[in-house]
Amino acid sequence: MAEKISLINDLKERGLRVTPQRAIILEAIEKLSGHITAEDIFALVQKSSPYISLATVYRTLDLLKELGLITESHMGTGTTHYALMTHGPHHHAVCRKCNRSIELPHDAFMPLVEKLHSEYNFIADANHVVILGWCQECQPED
Repeated sequence: MAEKISLINDLKERGLRVTPQRAIILEAIEKLSGHITAEDIFALVQKSSPYISLATVYRTLDLLKELGLITESHMGTGTTHYALMTHGPHHHAVCRKCNRSIELPHDAFMPLVEKLHSEYNFIADANHVVILGWCQECQPED
């Protein structure tokens, strides 16, 4: 069985201070699964610690993003979503009309990533790509 990743331990190992508020937020992030928003985290945190502000949640998310522990994505809804890096590289096709999301395999993006590197000497950060468009039900008529 794989060992569970602990954000608290990861921060401590990097020499960062883990305040009680930060620990509560980190535990909430680990409890929620998949793509989450700051508001999702805030709502869960508020159940046990109403003194923690939404600004504190955002500061913690910014730190985790800076440390490479979470990814940030914009899924076309106007709200930023976050996922733990342990979720692995993955991608989405998101409908602009109904917000339906289709998860896409990472392998599908590797030829583009390789071409960007070989032809343009560009290293793409393509661990979490979101492509906006229209699903079959919402496609505009010609």
